[in-house]
Order: sequence, then structure tokens, then C-alpha cells
Amino acid sequence: LQNELTGRENSKVARAAEFVRRLIRKVVPHPALVPQVVTEKALPYRGPERPVPDATVSVVIPFRDRPELLRNCLRSLRRSTYRKVEIVLVDNGSEDPRTARLLASIGAKRNVRLLRCDEAFNFSRLCNLGARRASGEYLLFLNNDTEVLTRRWLERMTALAADPAVGAVGATLLYPDRTIQHAGLFPRSDGAWVHPYRGAPAETPGENGELRVVRSVPAVTGACLLVRRDVFDAVKGFDEDLQNSLNDADLCRRISTTGRAILITPHAKLLHYEGLSRACDVDPLMA
Repeated sequence: LQNELTGRENSKVARAAEFVRRLIRKVVPHPALVPQVVTEKALPYRGPERPVPDATVSVVIPFRDRPELLRNCLRSLRRSTYRKVEIVLVDNGSEDPRTARLLASIGAKRNVRLLRCDEAFNFSRLCNLGARRASGEYLLFLNNDTEVLTRRWLERMTALAADPAVGAVGATLLYPDRTIQHAGLFPRSDGAWVHPYRGAPAETPGENGELRVVRSVPAVTGACLLVRRDVFDAVKGFDEDLQNSLNDADLCRRISTTGRAILITPHAKLLHYEGLSRACDVDPLMA
């Protein structure tokens, strides 16, 4: 087989094809070598400092089984110093008896609402159903595989979202090894959406120290996204045709068309055990 391959490589046809390929590549580089650049930049937020609103935040958490993740997420929410919180749990067809026991133990609490949706997984629909059941003036969409690190995170986020010029607010998300998972979503020249700084140490300052300040970004992840109810309703919520990915970028884009900014803050940090609640789906438009 090696001799056969060598013979082909040394044939006149192979040499001619290689010569033509090199000529072409001088004009048209190989696609893998074309740099894919982020087409938008983060900008420092220059808005006014507003007081923390006296409003209820409804935390909408879609989930299916994995009771250990949900329990950890709910326990971490207790660390929050913000007290006007309502939790809306959207059960997407859980079957594990341990999940049933967990839900039974928390179902009687006054600030918990539980609804069930026994349909095929559709993140957008689950979030929209949770939003309809929620009673808060603010909606926080939160993955069940997250863990709160910053006690005053909701104060920080709601104070930003209270600005009428702001449409949505995201938190900085870290992997368990304390490297960056999410610091804003950005479109790339090939059409993909990417997480700049992914994998960088949590203390990374970023370009010109941008990771240390509140900034305006094209989009934030739906793993932790805060939006005022009036803004969410005005754009008709998540697009349910985008079932699993890009629904967060799409929502932020539609909010942006109303003239409102999408912000991310370094003053609200959570761990994100990405991929543990559901298997990671490979999406060519999300990198």
C-alpha cells in the first residue's frame, strides 16, 4: 500500500495537480487558513448608575432529571442577597424518581412555581412557557447546570436592566477550573457566533481591561440572561423555531433592533458546568 501511495504521489498527474494547487493557493488560500475574525467589538457601558429596583425577579430554570445539578443550582441561589425572587421550574419530562422526590420537597415553598412540559426538547419553548407562568417584572433565564458565585449578582444585574436604554443583561460564566466560559457572544466573519476569551483564566483583564468593566456586547448566552418583562414581551420572547441553539443570539439581536443595549457585567459571576445537563450539540454556527 505504501508503494502504491508513493507511486501516485510521484506520478506526472499528481505533480501537475500539486503545481496547479500551489498556483491557485497563491490567489485563493485554503479555507482552513482564512482568518475568521469577530466582526463586532465590545464597548464600555456609559449609562447612569441606577438604584436596585424594588421588583420581583422570576428565575426560569428549564430542566430534565439530573436532580443533583438542579439541587446544586437551587442551593446556590440561596446565597443571593436579593430577596424578591420567584423560581419557575420547567420540567421537560423528568422520569428519575430522585427528581420526583426533589420536586416534592420544594414544591410547597411559596416562591416556587412548577410546570411540566412533556414534549421534545425545545429550549425556546420551555423558556417561553416559564415566562408565561412567571409573575415577576424581571425574567432571569438560568441553566440548571449553573452555580452562583457572587452574592450580590442580582442587584448588579437588575440595576443595569432597570435602565430603559438596556434590553438584556448577562453574567460572566466560568468553568469549574475557573477559566472563562462566557464573556459575551460575538458574530464571526464566517457566520458563526463565538465566545471570545473562552478558556482564559478568570482573572484575565482582556483587551484594554474590558473584562473588568460593564460593557455592551452583541449578545449574551441564554444560560444566564436577565430581561425586563416588558422588553421580552415586546419582541415576543424566544423564537421557538430555534429549538436548541442560537436562540439567545437571536433574542438579543431582536432586542437590539428596538434600540436597547445588550450588556454583560463582570460583577455577577456563576460557574457553568456546560454540557452536563444535556449532551453537547455540535452546531456549526456556534463556536
